[in-house]
Amino acid sequence: MKNQELLKTGGKPAPGELVLVQGFVNTIDIEEGVDQIRSEPSLKSWLVRHGLLRSDAKVTSQDHRMIISLREALRRLMLANNGDTVQPAALKEINRLVSRFKLAARFKTDGSLDLVPDNYGSAAVCGQILALVVQAVSDGTWFRLKACDEPNCRWAFYDGSRNHSGRWCSMSVCGSRDKARAYRRRRTTAEK
Repeated sequence: MKNQELLKTGGKPAPGELVLVQGFVNTIDIEEGVDQIRSEPSLKSWLVRHGLLRSDAKVTSQDHRMIISLREALRRLMLANNGDTVQPAALKEINRLVSRFKLAARFKTDGSLDLVPDNYGSAAVCGQILALVVQAVSDGTWFRLKACDEPNCRWAFYDGSRNHSGRWCSMSVCGSRDKARAYRRRRTTAEK
């Protein structure tokens, strides 16, 4: 996957295969209203291009809805990585969704262990993405993958700061907007 595809404003890509999860969540640019996987054909194209689906596979409208649901569930979890609280109803929905994606442990020739999807079709695609998340939780990189704090953005970014304090995908764009709004609020309050 090309990092340029993932990076909106020069942010840091997630390490290793976690960059695929970052790219998956970033298939929609909320601010611009552009969704790279807005339809079944565009979803199939994206999945094939990123090695998640064979070119002869079918993508149904049900597959499309499930994959979009996973994308948005991961975004909610990335917002939690950025300090937001996942509401109980949303957490219940996320857990219901991911329970559909079965993972199996498989040993590799070097003795290491991989989690692999134990489904077919789009559920296997979702399982592959979920396996990457599980691995990232295990190695500690997941908690640095955050959704931008800017409500009109929500771009997935990797927080490379030492103290894990990054809030925006870009300090010069989203961070600047947030600070300008806070300044205007303080001025308005002071003028009253």
